[in-house]
Parts: sequence; C-alpha cells; structure tokens
Amino acid sequence: MSLKPLVMWARDQYPEPYKLRYTQRTPTHARGFVLIQGQWVPFVYDREHRIITLGEGDDAREIRINAWGWEEDGGPFFLKPS
Repeated sequence: MSLKPLVMWARDQYPEPYKLRYTQRTPTHARGFVLIQGQWVPFVYDREHRIITLGEGDDAREIRINAWGWEEDGGPFFLKPS
C-alpha cells in the first residue's frame, strides 16, 4: 500500500509547510511524527484502510482519508470546533 495519500494529506491540510518523520514503515502501517501547528504529533497510518491516528491514549483522533489525501469527515480537523 502506498504512503501517497498520507503525504498528500499532510501537504494539503496545514497552512505551514508540512513535515513528516517516519519512525517505522511496514507493508501495512507507517508510524512517526507530523508537524501540526508547530508541534510534533505522533501518528500511526493504516495503509490498507487509509486511517490516520493522531496522538496517543485518550487524546488520539482517527482521520479517514481518501486516495487523494482528503479527509472524508469533511475538512481539516484543526478547523473543526472541539
């Protein structure tokens, strides 16, 4: 499975230059950190289902993306009210 949707998501979702740092890549998952609003946030990307899990524990948030890296839940999560 490709990492292209993840890269496109990171590139298109944030007003600052995107940065991804991988710590592990397997055929089914990728792990690492993404720079969001000046902070490094851990992520796990399920390559088969195109689900990004941002953060850890109770603060984790799942984002489902399509093949072009667009969030299927409608818009960048940082613009949604908490």
